[in-house]
Amino acid sequence: MSATTTKNSQSSEKGRSGYLGSQVNTRLDVERYSTSPPLPKKIGIEINNSCNHKCYFCQNPTMTRPRRVMDGQMVRRVLREAYDAGIRHASFYSGGEPFLNRDLPGYVYEAKKLGFEYVYLSTNGGKVVSDRLMPVLNAGVDSVKFSINAGDRETYSIVHGHDEFEHVMRNLEFVARHRAETCSPKRLFVSCVETPINRSSIEALKARVGPIVDEVVIYPFVVIGTPLKKRIERDGTERPFIGYEDTDKLDEWNRKRLKLPCYQLWSYLNVTVEGYLSACCSDYNNDLVVGNLHNSSLLEAWSSPEFQELRLRHLNGNIDGTLCEGCILQKDRTYLPINPALKTRETSARTTVP
Repeated sequence: MSATTTKNSQSSEKGRSGYLGSQVNTRLDVERYSTSPPLPKKIGIEINNSCNHKCYFCQNPTMTRPRRVMDGQMVRRVLREAYDAGIRHASFYSGGEPFLNRDLPGYVYEAKKLGFEYVYLSTNGGKVVSDRLMPVLNAGVDSVKFSINAGDRETYSIVHGHDEFEHVMRNLEFVARHRAETCSPKRLFVSCVETPINRSSIEALKARVGPIVDEVVIYPFVVIGTPLKKRIERDGTERPFIGYEDTDKLDEWNRKRLKLPCYQLWSYLNVTVEGYLSACCSDYNNDLVVGNLHNSSLLEAWSSPEFQELRLRHLNGNIDGTLCEGCILQKDRTYLPINPALKTRETSARTTVP
């Protein structure tokens, strides 16, 4: 079997040949040669960095940043600057659950009112989402992706750390019915990160949700950005752990993810909940902050000296001592933050309201 045949077979089997797959491939294959490239076509705004779930493959549960929601004025300012700069796709999620921010419907509405052509979200779809779905749908969101990382209740509880499988399914079915009844062009997706624990349940997941969504996309596990840490529950029990040694380095997407220069520095515009620009969408502790929007514009942060220097280091293969090194090598490495002053804990953080 040729390499091309294998690649096409894998893309089809894992649902990567549709809209979502094409979007991922576009970002992975972005041209990487300039230290001051044009802005990406989409912006990601982290309106909340907390999460109501604790997936065992995610860094959020051990994140050291204060848990909070983004200041509304900053959200609106970033939207306006992004739109004026020609960006037409906007998302309101990153390392946390967007529905934990009660202002989400208003932000979706304002983005659409500004003229953004495609506004989208990714959610775990749990209990907290149930009463908040309709306002977001009515606000004009163009796409909702449910992150469902198992195909049965028992496995889901282990992976997500919460027994909410059926709640998630009901919320997914609600969105599917709503768009059918309203003849809405909204897109509806399901994604799943494949790990040793959930691998045997993925076919069941696809069988259950496949008929009501546009695509089911299977992402290969990889430790992107902030390293994973072992976690202990309050009752003393140890959570399942997955790490660098579990990364499938042969997967086509992971091969592209784990090479220099990293695609994220050219194809991702990540605004953190604090109002910083980070070079990585999985920089959970602000180790790759390259701009501060409290004293610079979005465009200035995108072409800041710190960001240009980091891109140059990637182009030259010199990333020693940065968070990027362990990510590319998929090994534990000692690293320092690019901008230590912006890694400092904030004491006046506005907390998330569940």
